[in-house]
Amino acid sequence: MAGATSHSAAPAAPAEPRTTEPTALTPLSARPHPAPGALGDDQRRGRSPDRAADAGDTVRLAVHAADPITRSALVSYVRRQPGLALTGWGTPADIVVATLQNPDARTLTQLRQEVEGAARLVVIADGEWSVDPYVALDAGVRAVLFRPAFTWERFGEALQEVRAGHGDLPAVLQGQLMDQMTRTHQEVLAPHGLTPGGLTLREAEVLQLVAEGDELQHIGDKLGYSERTIKNVLYGMIKRHRLRNRAHAVAYAIRSGQI
Repeated sequence: MAGATSHSAAPAAPAEPRTTEPTALTPLSARPHPAPGALGDDQRRGRSPDRAADAGDTVRLAVHAADPITRSALVSYVRRQPGLALTGWGTPADIVVATLQNPDARTLTQLRQEVEGAARLVVIADGEWSVDPYVALDAGVRAVLFRPAFTWERFGEALQEVRAGHGDLPAVLQGQLMDQMTRTHQEVLAPHGLTPGGLTLREAEVLQLVAEGDELQHIGDKLGYSERTIKNVLYGMIKRHRLRNRAHAVAYAIRSGQI
């Protein structure tokens, strides 16, 4: 990604043909920033006022932008928002905001390698998005804003969602992700007797009955298996997902929406 082109206050001369690459992003400084805290107005958006608090008191945020004007605008915004602490590139961060031109899988992979720890990525994308949804999620992407639709309000909302442990993806990417999840379930998981959450259908049935308080022998009678088989089903599931015991397995299945 190349740096920003320079601007002059003098009257512009006839433009020479450009030989440099386009900047990483059209500068974001054209629109004024909202007042500090305006984007965190949960009551105005009808949301619970304690959502931001769930993410912790202070969130470390790093900015990656090749264009210095864009970077300055993002840094200025971050410094004005309560609960966000700007940190330097290459140091541990909870959230990384990155501006990318025509992002692809290779770009995200390189960015992930440069990010310290398990930081969540907020990507401001200019140009064509050609990243597989699963690749993006695996790289840590939790929010995407397309440059033509960028506003400081939308940026603030995306940060709020990511801080709370949620995601914020454009509708078109949500549709791609859902289509791919459907294909994965139909073509990969279902033929092997697996559910989208990683349990087998038999494991889900057993855990559902355990959650309802049934004894293992009774579960075996209901499902047509021996008590020993039911124990083996539970042991295999607990070991595979690195859980502690049956209670932990039931809690895991409930939290992940599998029972």
